[in-house]
Amino acid sequence: MKSRFCNNLLARHLPKNILVVATFRSKADMMTKRYVVIVTAWLLHATSWFLPAIKGFLGSRLDHSISGWEVFLSQTCALRPCGPESADPWYGTVISVVGVVTTVLFVLASPWIVWRASRRLRRTAAFVATAAFVVNCQWYVFYVPVRSDLGIGYFFWCASFGLLAIGLFLIAGSNNELESTQQQSVLT
Repeated sequence: MKSRFCNNLLARHLPKNILVVATFRSKADMMTKRYVVIVTAWLLHATSWFLPAIKGFLGSRLDHSISGWEVFLSQTCALRPCGPESADPWYGTVISVVGVVTTVLFVLASPWIVWRASRRLRRTAAFVATAAFVVNCQWYVFYVPVRSDLGIGYFFWCASFGLLAIGLFLIAGSNNELESTQQQSVLT
């Protein structure tokens, strides 16, 4: 209520061009905050590639830690021939394939979706990122026998999908206030 009163007071006593600049600045700040969530998701994802994702290899203490990029390469064996047949159950193969596909989409498609896509496509991508977050959490819930073997890289990787989904929902839910304010300032 108080801010509405202050805005009305400003509207009566300030020249029109100063009011438009003040409105533009607050709308720009709002848009910037929305993008901070997405940039944080990208930073978490990039960091997860270099941090240990698995301590040992799923119960084996032979390897001390395996970084995210090494885990990614090993999981691509679900999509390509890598040697001997995998002993993974069918759901382990499905989780591996989904993890590889969602990671590739995250790296290649998310920047384009954030900067160029329509609101409708952003909303669809937000639902896809949410589904990817849920499926990628299945490593922790069902597949890994010793949960303490998962390293910080795995949790950063998983969190990056959740943050990307939140950021895309925030951007898709906006009414393009920044763009409408820019158009109004040009017209006046």
